[in-house]
Amino acid sequence: MPIESFDELKLIFADLGVNTVYAKTLARKQDNQKNQIVLSSGLKGLTSAFAAKVTARAPSASELKRKSDAGQPILEAALDFYWVSPEGEVFKAPDTKIIDYFQYPEARLSGFLNNCRWGPRAIRREFQAEYGARILCIGANASGSVFGILLTEKDDPLVSFFPVLPTSSISSLLGVFTTTASGVESPVELVKKKITEAVNLGWMPSVRNKGGEIVAFSGNQGAGFTLEAFLGVESNSRKEPDYLGHEVKSFRGGKISLMTPTADGGLEGDLSFSDFMSGYGTPGVKNDGSLRFTGVARSDRTKRVGSSGRALRVAGFDAVTDSFATNPEDIRVEHYVAENGQIVSSWSFAKLAEGWNTKHAFAVYVRAEEQRDRASTEYRYLSPFYMCEGTDVFMLLRAISAGVVYYDPAHVIYSDGKAKVRPQWRMSSPKNGFDDVLRKLYKAVNVIEV
Repeated sequence: MPIESFDELKLIFADLGVNTVYAKTLARKQDNQKNQIVLSSGLKGLTSAFAAKVTARAPSASELKRKSDAGQPILEAALDFYWVSPEGEVFKAPDTKIIDYFQYPEARLSGFLNNCRWGPRAIRREFQAEYGARILCIGANASGSVFGILLTEKDDPLVSFFPVLPTSSISSLLGVFTTTASGVESPVELVKKKITEAVNLGWMPSVRNKGGEIVAFSGNQGAGFTLEAFLGVESNSRKEPDYLGHEVKSFRGGKISLMTPTADGGLEGDLSFSDFMSGYGTPGVKNDGSLRFTGVARSDRTKRVGSSGRALRVAGFDAVTDSFATNPEDIRVEHYVAENGQIVSSWSFAKLAEGWNTKHAFAVYVRAEEQRDRASTEYRYLSPFYMCEGTDVFMLLRAISAGVVYYDPAHVIYSDGKAKVRPQWRMSSPKNGFDDVLRKLYKAVNVIEV
């Protein structure tokens, strides 16, 4: 069935649960001989946009390109990708991935026709001339499924009057639109408008969106839950970003929690949680029968070993030359006892890449104030707020090595045997110079004054 209008295209994606859609007008000649499609100059942002699972492949040995960085691992991002046929049927393309050829630099969509029962004929290099202009539209839903529709001048009248879209902030090659907005505003602008509205509203009662129902909330997470509820986001612990592809972080000063990937190495990774806590937890200070594992650990480069007696180091990274090991299996973060070097916990390159790249490619940080009495708690959100974009696991590892990001676990086994696993990675939020801290983690930081 031909697609006649832009609203019809929006409706197809909306019915698939997709809110944000990216569009690329394909070249008259395919981008390269491998039937791959260039999406961007790098992977930053794409992993979040398409809910991709990031892994590392064999290191590059290319020294042919002027910008080549031989030896750095090449990142791949696997997609749960499906083609949508003109009849509305959905066909899984199980080998679809985005490959970050940083030595060119190009991030390419690849493998989208392998082992797929149906794929658009017009995407194939040998047939593309028959179809005229072609526009590829792709977007992910909240479950991480990514859907692709190929519009062609031959089959779809929409192609002849396709609207001029705002350029996506993740790539100058991609236009972007949302299926819920009446116009063609970008998700970045929509997020900016909505957070500005929250700042202008002033004090709000503390609530959370619990399964679509707004309920009162009195816990310490109220600032974040209240802002999420205002944005129409259900309170969750999903790995995916919160709102229109953005991770939303509300904070009241001090520590900001960034992510909670569990250790996959060291004693904490090798033992069961109960065995680890039995051996390395300490009794709760109130003698309540609990076992706790807490204490901040920072990079040993900061020369700061706190009361925990533990520190961090980034194995496989040379801070002096700012270079990484060529084999991704040699890159990891180690949490160790400063006195004897025993590795308590460690996180592999792959573990950190998956946890960080997926959630933080776009982020907005909003400072909050709290007022509470016996009857109620209220929050208001302050200007400026910070819209951040463009990060990857290498920036995270550099920030850990510099002490900007640190480990602050809060594991507990209560007296009744119930367990709380909280492997928290955090950073500080100084009132002055917070944007400078954020620039250690993101390529671009936009300070928004309201």
